[in-house]
Amino acid sequence: MSDEELISKKQLLRIAQISYGTLYRWKRMNLIPESWFIHRATETGQATFFPRTKILTRIDRIKELKGELTAEQMQELFSANVESFKIPLKDFQELELVSKLAITAFCSVYPLKTMLDFNDVFGVYVIDHLMRLSGIYLEDAKQVLKLLCKYLSVEASKDYQLLMMRKLGVPMTMLVRGDENILLDDNTEVVACANLNDFEEALKDKLIA
Repeated sequence: MSDEELISKKQLLRIAQISYGTLYRWKRMNLIPESWFIHRATETGQATFFPRTKILTRIDRIKELKGELTAEQMQELFSANVESFKIPLKDFQELELVSKLAITAFCSVYPLKTMLDFNDVFGVYVIDHLMRLSGIYLEDAKQVLKLLCKYLSVEASKDYQLLMMRKLGVPMTMLVRGDENILLDDNTEVVACANLNDFEEALKDKLIA
């Protein structure tokens, strides 16, 4: 890593407007990875540096979430095991990661669910993008959500392509493993397609940026 990509601890505290104690408290809470604390020899001894873009982005994200999530929720959110993350539906709505229409679809399918795990959030995130980018309807989104939640409840792997198709006006949703080819007849149209691995990585980036 080149020096141009690093920021010293002194510069970081000044630019981010946080104290030394706050920085190391967040480190103890695992909100900032140990690997980002880079110790290097300088003319006056040894100093600590950080990857500039990563650390400043992470600190901004922590500040944003402090008033919305508990310390425990943030620890789970920024941990490597993001699948352990749980968040109340109301708090998730306030993060504004998805549209109100996507939340409406989720609440229609699961009206009694008030605590979301990572897979719930993932499902809402996928249908939000499909509705906005592919123009699928609310009822189609609910069908996709049901399939995703059913599948994710029994299998952790997301090495699948999600296909939303329509044959003679009737919607169909299926999961195809990896990059396997699928042959369709002339009356079947692919309305939307989503690589679940790509969506998972994109969601994690948004959650733990």
